[in-house]
Amino acid sequence: MPKPEHLKLYEQSNAKIDFIKQQSDRQKYEAENSVSKSTGRMFQKFYIETKVFYSSQNIESNCNDITFINQGITNFTIMDVLILPNQSLRITGNAGEIDTTTYILTFDTLVSTGNLCTVIRKLFR
Repeated sequence: MPKPEHLKLYEQSNAKIDFIKQQSDRQKYEAENSVSKSTGRMFQKFYIETKVFYSSQNIESNCNDITFINQGITNFTIMDVLILPNQSLRITGNAGEIDTTTYILTFDTLVSTGNLCTVIRKLFR
């Protein structure tokens, strides 16, 4: 007499159960604060770098936003733009753009006394 269907042993399947890995508090915080509540898109992370120059040289940009501030007592030029003491020049890009210009910083005097150019760059992570 054949076995009834409800008593039949079924073959073992290759079924796999995946459990969701628990997140640490730090991971939960990052997930919560890395997405815009209004658009649902990830935030673009960036950091600010500041450098001071006392002599003429080339300055690599490779950033989204760069500012040149003349905090000295002598004039300097950035790519043929004259910057007087207590003046600044800011060059910004749109969202997602990177400026790859090599800026030429030229002080009016060769002696570094009184030369002071502060450069602030906005760099993406």
